[in-house]
Amino acid sequence: MIPLTLTTEERDLVRTRFLAKVERSEGCWSWKGFTQTPGGRGRMRVKNRVYYAYRIAYILEHGFIPDGMVICHRCDNPSCVRPDHLFAGTQADNTRDMDRKGRRRNKPRYGLDHHKVITSDEQVAWAVEMWSSGRMTQQAIGEALGVKQQTVSGWVHSSGRTAQQRRAQKRPAA
Repeated sequence: MIPLTLTTEERDLVRTRFLAKVERSEGCWSWKGFTQTPGGRGRMRVKNRVYYAYRIAYILEHGFIPDGMVICHRCDNPSCVRPDHLFAGTQADNTRDMDRKGRRRNKPRYGLDHHKVITSDEQVAWAVEMWSSGRMTQQAIGEALGVKQQTVSGWVHSSGRTAQQRRAQKRPAA
């Protein structure tokens, strides 16, 4: 994103234009100017570039957006431009905020919920047992389960732990 820097005169002009497109209320201040979708994030042209309205609101209040920061909404209302509903944070802060509030659309999926999973923890345990006991080769196990021999090798060389057990071991203690 190209940083927006404004002189005092430019800031006053932008503020006047900006506030003319804002509907103030006790709660959120709704952007009434251009949006791509109804109720979506507002946009406004400043110095021949289009910026999100909430970013302009933050700049008008604070002067600039710190390097490496994004502007987050405390209220989770994309059309809100009320300065005290906005805060600067890292993208990681924004993602944590989304997760904490349960708003993430594309949640990461692990284990059986992952879109590419083709084996269960029970099948992995079976494969490890078959190989450890010498009853089947890794190649034969892979063919039986529809996975590559390299996948089976990864299972048997992880001490026979299931994916769930490996994830539990990686989690920090609470």
